[in-house]
Amino acid sequence: MIRQTFTYFKGFYLAVFILGGIMVFGILGFMYIEDYGPLDAFYMTLITVSTVGYKEVQPLSDSGKLFTSCLILSSFGTFAYAASSIGVGVLSGKYRYYFKNYRLEQEIQKLRNHVIICGYGNNGEAAAQHLSMHNLPFVVLEKDPVKLEKLKTMRGMLFLEADAIDESNFVRAGIEHANSIISTLPSDADNVFVVLTARQLNGNLTIISRATNPKTEAKLRFAGANNVIMPDRVGGNHMAALVTTPDVNEFLDKLSLSSNDTVNLEELVFVNKEKDEIMVSEIESSSQSQIRVIGIKREKGNNYVLNPAGEVVVKNKDKIFVLGQKEDTAALNNDFRIVSLVN
Repeated sequence: MIRQTFTYFKGFYLAVFILGGIMVFGILGFMYIEDYGPLDAFYMTLITVSTVGYKEVQPLSDSGKLFTSCLILSSFGTFAYAASSIGVGVLSGKYRYYFKNYRLEQEIQKLRNHVIICGYGNNGEAAAQHLSMHNLPFVVLEKDPVKLEKLKTMRGMLFLEADAIDESNFVRAGIEHANSIISTLPSDADNVFVVLTARQLNGNLTIISRATNPKTEAKLRFAGANNVIMPDRVGGNHMAALVTTPDVNEFLDKLSLSSNDTVNLEELVFVNKEKDEIMVSEIESSSQSQIRVIGIKREKGNNYVLNPAGEVVVKNKDKIFVLGQKEDTAALNNDFRIVSLVN
């Protein structure tokens, strides 16, 4: 951050450094040539360098006049440059923009268990909206000036003006504390690079990547992606399903996590430290039969149990998929320490 600050204000720092050097040179010169005290020497140097031109503290000797002339010639351009550098920075908003970005990066560094979104195209924007709706923290990496202007207008949006294929930008985004990465870059090659880099920097990340070419899917998974999404294929399948099974798809849309309805399909995890297991019937009866368990994903073995019977046992760290109202699924945390993965 110190190096970045110096680079950003390099012109200003250079002018201040030279101007400070001239001030020291002037003070020492007046003290040596005219035998001024430190205060008088500082005063004479200041009015000379700033070209104010008040009366001298005492009449100058010939050597003093020659030294003052050299001081005026050496300082005039530097003083003008320093003043213009500060003025341009303030009037153009350059300094304000820098300190705004500095505060933004400080907020990003405080994030924990957040999501990093690489690219703010159509897919990246949709992912950001979905995460915002579920109050999940995230940061966007984007380098396109047009998309950056859009991000700047969005209140509370955390983003970095950064190239996602640059490893150092992942560090700026707090990848060591991140939970997941969503790579939505338009180039498959860039997505492969992002996945490789992210997996190397944080082996525990959940990585979801976009792909355009079906042949790239295997490469992305080999690079470390947990899931690979091909938007064109997903969109085509969904449109075809609306022809073949329209009512089923409408029903599933109503149960999607992005639904505004009170009944939702949610993914929960059983993490009770005092109780090793629980039966499905206990879960369903805890909320006056408003909860329906429609599936279980075992923590050991990674296999699924669909439409489990009431006597099926859920063990610690197993995931369950339930249908129910939001207030009922939230109550499961109080009853059995069954918590939502998106809260």
